[in-house]
Order: sequence, then structure tokens, then C-alpha cells
Amino acid sequence: MIALTMLFLVLQGVNIVTSGKRRQVDTHWNRDMSYLKLGWNWIRLAITQQWKIQVYPFLLSLPDPQPAVASKRQQHDSFKHKFTVLSRFPAS
Repeated sequence: MIALTMLFLVLQGVNIVTSGKRRQVDTHWNRDMSYLKLGWNWIRLAITQQWKIQVYPFLLSLPDPQPAVASKRQQHDSFKHKFTVLSRFPAS
């Protein structure tokens, strides 16, 4: 039951971001709330405002339009990482 509740809240959070309503529940300048917390805050807001709560059946596979960043340092450091794709395992 907990896993389904978490999935429901994440689905709500993802759809809040894609529909452009993130500012209604995440007023921080850095947009630092997770999808779970966005969904939780949206459900709380919908209940207090007596809005209809929609149920979304699946996650979108599109890239995140406004990814959350834990800190400016983390965002800056993420550009420093370089990855190499191996087509086969190197001989040991």
C-alpha cells in the first residue's frame, strides 16, 4: 500500500511539472522539491481547495523539463563528469 501511495504521488508530481503548475506548490527559487513532495503538496492543496483529483495511469518518458538540483555545487560538479562507453570488456 505504501509503494502504491508513493507511486500515485510521484505520478501527480510529474504531471504537475509537465502541465506547468509547479509554481503553485513549489515556490522556492531553486525548484528543489522531489516529484513525491510535489505530488503530496498538490494533493493537500487540491483537498483544501476542493479541486477534482485526477489519476494518471503512467509516467512520461520525456526528459525532466525542470530538474531539481540539491545545490549549486552539485549542479556545477555534474558537468565535470565524463563517461566512456565500452563496446567490449577490456582484457584483464
